[in-house]
Amino acid sequence: MPFVNEYVPPVESEPSEFFREARVRLKIGASDRNVWTIDRENDMVLVRQGGGHTIDSHNEDYWSFIDRKGYYYWTTYLLSQREISQDEVAITRSIAFQVGRGLSNPDAATTARIKEALCEYKDYGVASDYKRGLLILIDAVTGKEI
Repeated sequence: MPFVNEYVPPVESEPSEFFREARVRLKIGASDRNVWTIDRENDMVLVRQGGGHTIDSHNEDYWSFIDRKGYYYWTTYLLSQREISQDEVAITRSIAFQVGRGLSNPDAATTARIKEALCEYKDYGVASDYKRGLLILIDAVTGKEI
């Protein structure tokens, strides 16, 4: 099953123990403000935790991802965004993973799934006007495309 953007359901409506536990770890509840990008078949969830609030950091976003292998956290910086068509957006972001303090370092397969989730998230998750997203991720350390 592919990733989909959805509002976080009330705890009592969530059938999966994995996702109930993920909600606790990610500190999210059910409200109109809380959304996630989720692959229910493979037990994976992406959450945008926040973004920069100053002029210098307004293109920064902070993310968490949980799967059966670990808990991942990273920062992205929006390098470019352009509309390809009325239905599609192209986005380039640099990405810097954090490790330590209970955070995992993603392997190549997990990094690929994170990229899939970010591509589905597009620009605003459930609030996006676009049906498709094209995403280029640049490793902030190496400068190479992921």
